[in-house]
Amino acid sequence: MITEPCPLTASRHNPIAQTEPAAARPGRLRAMLLAAALAGVPMLALPQGAEASSRDAETRAQAQARTAQARPAQPRTARPAARQAGRTQDARTSRHVRTPLRTTPRRTHTASLRLPDRPRELLPVVIAPGTQGAMFQGSPRAACLEATRRAEQIHGLPPGLLTALALSESGLHAYALNIGGRAVVPASYEAAAALMRAAAPRRSVMAGCLQVNARVHARGDVWPLDARLAADWAGGLLARWAAEHNWEEAMRRWHGASHRNLPRLLCRVRSKLDVVQPDSELFNDRACDEGRGARARRSGEAHFDQAGLQTF
Repeated sequence: MITEPCPLTASRHNPIAQTEPAAARPGRLRAMLLAAALAGVPMLALPQGAEASSRDAETRAQAQARTAQARPAQPRTARPAARQAGRTQDARTSRHVRTPLRTTPRRTHTASLRLPDRPRELLPVVIAPGTQGAMFQGSPRAACLEATRRAEQIHGLPPGLLTALALSESGLHAYALNIGGRAVVPASYEAAAALMRAAAPRRSVMAGCLQVNARVHARGDVWPLDARLAADWAGGLLARWAAEHNWEEAMRRWHGASHRNLPRLLCRVRSKLDVVQPDSELFNDRACDEGRGARARRSGEAHFDQAGLQTF
């Protein structure tokens, strides 16, 4: 019966196994096993593969020792080369200078540069309070007619296009409003301005001769009620869109219509063009509904004649 602790077990009863390096243990164990076999002392049987595992452990320990001796120790502050990507060290200042990752210049398409949808330089200058009255002489319809014709000449629009657009949008009325889908035609500038300011914040407000989206473009101001300012802004915007695409696309963008509704929209503008500029050939290639076009022409003729008879 074995009364001594097993030499293979590292415990508090075997101080040699505790203090001896791990690399020297497999050789010592083999020597002890050989001596015990020669003396005829029975020993505990090693599990299958234990001897091979001890040899592998000895081989790994020796390989790690050789690698540690061959490789110099590096300071912990040194950074791997992969983390230094994109940086170069200046020899004079010893500072890290970040180099741009993009080495090739960006390609610029100046020939096909897209024009902005809302050019800020075309936004009218806000008029000081108390000076609006001098700019609204005559009737609101006459003011709208004069402003659209003037803007057509300034911005090089097709004759009658902006006038036909105003005739379709507001009936050539400088103070026409559409608040939350409800059309209102105030009799004076002061009444129209008061309605615009009193509108609920979440309700849409289309104002003036060209029905400018006041929530988006005016942002709380009432300049769309000035026919000249509104017509000048709209004319410049349409001219830019036409230079970028064509007049059909300019009409679609102005109304915010889809491509599916574009034919009906162009037919309505064409009907108004027949009233204000009968010799215009713009949008003449459209196959429009004759009955709908006749009704649009009759309503347009009434507003257009009224604006022409009133003195500005």
